[in-house]
This record gives sequence, C-alpha cells and structure tokens, in this order.
Amino acid sequence: MDPKELLDNVIDPETSFSISKLGFVKEISINQYNNSIRIVLSPPTFFCPPLFLYMILEDVKRTLRSQYTEVIIEVMDHHDSKKLTDCINKGIGFDECYKSEVERENYGAIKRIFNEKREKAKSNQLTRLSLDLNGEFCKLISEAKRNESVQTS
Repeated sequence: MDPKELLDNVIDPETSFSISKLGFVKEISINQYNNSIRIVLSPPTFFCPPLFLYMILEDVKRTLRSQYTEVIIEVMDHHDSKKLTDCINKGIGFDECYKSEVERENYGAIKRIFNEKREKAKSNQLTRLSLDLNGEFCKLISEAKRNESVQTS
C-alpha cells in the first residue's frame, strides 16, 4: 500500500481529520534496499501541543511499521522539534520524553478520552461540527504556511 494512503488513516486527535488533509506531511522518502521510510511532518502551528503531536507521531510510526522495517520521523517547524524527533525515533514514550512535565497516568487517560471523543463525534452533530471547524481552521493555517514558504523561496 502507498504510504500516503496509509497516512490518510492517521487522525489528528484535536480535529478528527487525517494528517494528510491537514497538510502535516511534508516529505516521504523510501529506501527500497532496506525497506525503510523517512517522513517529515510539520504541524500547522509552531505551538501545537506536544501531547497531541506525540499521539500523531505514535500513530504514524505504528501505521507505517505495518509495511516498513524501519520508520524514521522528523518533526519540523515546531517549538520542540528536536526533542519530539529524538524521542519518537528512540522509541521513548511521551511519559518518559516529557517526564518533568506530565504525571505518568495522564497520557494514557488523555489518549482514551480523545479516542472516545472521536467515536462520539460519529453520532453527535455538535461534537462533529466542533471538530470539523477546528480541522478547517488547521487546514487554513497549513495552507497559509505553505503559501508563505513558496513566496519566500
């Protein structure tokens, strides 16, 4: 399966939109020789909460590992790009990566809440509308960011 198709199934927990639709995916490189993939991701905003971004990074890694032996993820255009990139590629969980900033049980609980919210949105119009608006806003930011980089190059 094409990696872009695989990434269509990775959902931003804040919007319930795929990271592909939101413009997170900036570059994909595949090494056929060792069956590895390198992906560069850029969240719509510089201050995207690391908690939500890490949920996405874990999903990206898990999703791509279904087809590739090695998955290398690079985060760019984020205030904590280096830390996020290092932790996800070393297999360090969010709790360990941000151990001074998070209580150990909270990360798993927050992931469950957002997964439940996503499921509830399927049947609750108000929740769906809220997530759709947030997703559309993120797409607009991503598009503006992309247009800005084209104009400055």
